[in-house]
Amino acid sequence: MIASARIVRLSQVVADAIAAGEVVERPASVVKELVENALDAGARRVDVSIHGGGLIDIEVSDDGAGIVAGDLELAVARHATSKITRSDDLARVRTLGFRGEALASIAAVSDLTIVSRDAASGAGARLRVRFGEPGERTPVAAPVGTRITVGELFATTPARLRFLRSAGAESAAVLRLLGELALLHHDVAFSLRSDDREQLRTPGGSLRDALHALYGPRAVDLLDIDGAGEVVVGGAVSAPHAHRGQRGALVVGVNRRRIQHRGVQVAVEEAYRGLLPVNRYPHGVVLIVVDPAEVDVNVHPTKREVRFRDERRVFTAVQRACWAALQVSPLESGARMLSTFAPAAVADYGAGASGTSMLELADAGAVAATAGAPAAGGIASLSDLRPLRAVGQVGGRWLVAESHGSLVIVDPHAAHEKSIYQELLERWSRPGSAVADTQMLLIPAVVSVDAAGLERVERHRDFVAACGFDIEPFGPDSLRCAAVPAAASGGDAGRLVLALLDALGDDAVAVDVRTSRVAATVACHSAVRFGDRLDAEEQQRLLDRLVETPGGVTCPHGRPTVVVLDDPTLRRTFGRPSLPVLRSRTSTNLPSKE
Repeated sequence: MIASARIVRLSQVVADAIAAGEVVERPASVVKELVENALDAGARRVDVSIHGGGLIDIEVSDDGAGIVAGDLELAVARHATSKITRSDDLARVRTLGFRGEALASIAAVSDLTIVSRDAASGAGARLRVRFGEPGERTPVAAPVGTRITVGELFATTPARLRFLRSAGAESAAVLRLLGELALLHHDVAFSLRSDDREQLRTPGGSLRDALHALYGPRAVDLLDIDGAGEVVVGGAVSAPHAHRGQRGALVVGVNRRRIQHRGVQVAVEEAYRGLLPVNRYPHGVVLIVVDPAEVDVNVHPTKREVRFRDERRVFTAVQRACWAALQVSPLESGARMLSTFAPAAVADYGAGASGTSMLELADAGAVAATAGAPAAGGIASLSDLRPLRAVGQVGGRWLVAESHGSLVIVDPHAAHEKSIYQELLERWSRPGSAVADTQMLLIPAVVSVDAAGLERVERHRDFVAACGFDIEPFGPDSLRCAAVPAAASGGDAGRLVLALLDALGDDAVAVDVRTSRVAATVACHSAVRFGDRLDAEEQQRLLDRLVETPGGVTCPHGRPTVVVLDDPTLRRTFGRPSLPVLRSRTSTNLPSKE
């Protein structure tokens, strides 16, 4: 039996150290809090310097408003802030920091020095706080703004030190953090020096200026987002060919605050439906501007997560804005993935083609994926394969074709599915087209469903009918389907109805997203099966239809439709010499016999 213990009040030092754990997890957390304070102070330039990944020291300087000398002691006190005054202010937070805990938390676990001067003062002031114990404030010469130095981080909490990564990894985390902040606050100039080497510098200007500084030449792969309305969506997202293997490369900001929000991530990915291979993801930056009263930023101790009052409206705005950006993308989107045998190229398409960006250098996974990835050639779009001539079918599965001297391998199901999907989207976008696209069933299909399925069909009755289905309740636990879209008339109507129920989703799904899902479902059930034997005429018709289909090179479910093996690729694979370059039309430097 455990003996009862007396309850005692923790000392302020211990309490501060415990509270600091919610805010200060690693050196990057310190940099985040200090830089956000600088931005709240109106800084137009923020310079960061670290040594040993931030474990030796961190220095953040800014040209913001500065701190009045008499307020320095309050600045490092817990629950002291100039950013809110009443509880009502929490409902409309307009600053990055508002809890009054950042400096106090950092000072509790480090040796912190503040030098600051406000514009109205002729001189600055200096205050040192060593592991929660403030020293004497002294006057110093200083420019307007604030410089904060943090040393001996976690020196009195060795348990925390054991959970930190190497100096290089911690430095990379700081670089990534500052790069993200530079995208969200692109009008501010940022710099980072790590162990006296410059790692980052942005000029402070437009978003494009920041993108070029961070991504280098690969900034051209990012498409501008311009979505107006009650929920304003801006930023820039990757063209479909520039996809990544992880979700973490997408930066999302709400009112210039970096957040993590699963719904927003899904909204962006929905815009790429049918454009990316399986398990590949877009990257870039999505900037959401919404009335502060419509978003709660006070739901997580480190302010990483937010909650929107109207999640569906935000989801729809983001999905539509990203979708619109992709519509003006060059049709080379996705094509770079086609042209090589090497498995390394599939790891991260295009990663090594035009240099590595600063943000990628900060991501160990991206750097690893870059290694060994060859530059991708290929084609500009599927239409560039014209004329695509059928050669034959292998094992009743793969189609083999020829285009401009290249060997083209086609997945017949994925290719047919893609063509049907795009045709359905085009037809369904025209008013009154559903009647012509509907095929009555000779024998209606009866499908057993649960109560949720019945309710879902009833809720989306008009939408289902507009897609070409005639479905109605048939008893307490069944649905009767009397008609399906004409494209799917040869399939299993019962299986199609069950797949339709899954594709409908819930009310949070935007109409155009739901339409895309249903079109993909119908296309999948309408396309030829993988393994169906096609005669020569059917093969050629499928290929002709494919090269006329817009919208990327994957099927709606993300599988590639074609793989192109051009002559240089085949020569490298088989160890054949490359063809010599003809320098002039009269050159006698002709290919030698092989």
